[in-house]
Amino acid sequence: MTLVSRALLLLLLSCLLFGCSESEVVLPEVNVAFVGYPEGGTAQLLLRSDPAPTTDLSVLLEFVSEIEEDFHIWAVLRKGTSNKQFSVPMVTSIAWEVSILRFWEMDPTDYPSIDVNTFGGSPTIIDGNLSGYILGSASRVQTVPFVEPVVEEPVIPPPPDGMVLIPAGEFEMGSNDGGDSAKPIHTVYVDAFYMDTYEVTVGQYKAFIRATGYMEPRWIDVARDSPTDQHPMIYVSWSEAMAYSIWAGKRLPTEAEWEKAARGGLIGKRYPWGNAAPDGTQCNFADRHTDYDWSDKNADDGYQYTAPVGSYAANGYGLYDMVGNVIEWCLDEWDEDFYAKSPRENPIAGATSINQILDNYTNIWHYKRVLRGGSLYSAAQDLRVANRFYTSPVKAADMGFRCVRTVTP
Repeated sequence: MTLVSRALLLLLLSCLLFGCSESEVVLPEVNVAFVGYPEGGTAQLLLRSDPAPTTDLSVLLEFVSEIEEDFHIWAVLRKGTSNKQFSVPMVTSIAWEVSILRFWEMDPTDYPSIDVNTFGGSPTIIDGNLSGYILGSASRVQTVPFVEPVVEEPVIPPPPDGMVLIPAGEFEMGSNDGGDSAKPIHTVYVDAFYMDTYEVTVGQYKAFIRATGYMEPRWIDVARDSPTDQHPMIYVSWSEAMAYSIWAGKRLPTEAEWEKAARGGLIGKRYPWGNAAPDGTQCNFADRHTDYDWSDKNADDGYQYTAPVGSYAANGYGLYDMVGNVIEWCLDEWDEDFYAKSPRENPIAGATSINQILDNYTNIWHYKRVLRGGSLYSAAQDLRVANRFYTSPVKAADMGFRCVRTVTP
């Protein structure tokens, strides 16, 4: 028997008996024929799938192993309706990287209940030269747990300062009670990523301007609605948000990343905190301090303009102001019907990859882009996490952003 064929038999034998993926080996009901008492040389172990102790060896597998003179190879498996279950150790063959069966050394005197006469008294003739008895029980059997090979999972570094880890996984994206563009609900898988805990602040954007000499906004307009460095940066276009995020070593989130993060681990809820409509304690929206047709005069969020970032409770992922305050830019190009054709994994509209947008954003700045989350001007129903918004490349007093970073193990 060649080394390769022996390896293949070992792999087939182990998978037949124990299953190739179980973490605890539970032996099937098979009987074992042991032949060739070990006086050096080789020994053969022949197995059959029928649990009844008959001489009809309809299914045979041959396991050949060189043994030392003082080794006794015994393999006693579960018989008939016995409730005993035995485990055996598995090792890995370095040469062929396959799982093989390893028998333990035993002294046959430890198993006085083995009586070959119980099973007919006469050996089963195997091939005219070798013979053996079908063994079906033993008073004591050594058991060794199967140790699953350790598969090292990629180590995800802790999030950078000011960011939180959004774990990889599936979620249900979209909603049936919003606009048509939020339909249909569909399952999306998103890789792990880091997201800014807060919306980018005025102070952070000022640091970007100082470091790069980038075009300054009209600070007088910014100060009217976001008066301190702890307020969210506003009057920022999509391309300006892109420029900041790339300078910071980050990027804008895809629409799918944004929605997964905004849901905070909740399933099928309207808002980051659940299904209850906002009452002024959860976010900054169109409340009694505003004078729109849709203003909720019964709610008081405490602010007439933007609120300092982090003024309300975080969602389940530890993110603040995911709805209300300022509406946030996303990476995707606007596509009203995108959900009907969205890929299941890491979808993005308007490009085949994230890098395609990052590498070309200065040439596509004029395309309509997605915004998410609603703002201080929004009615309660416009704050739902599934709601989709878009605009041409403009800037306004309620437009801001936050950044994400791809996880690199």
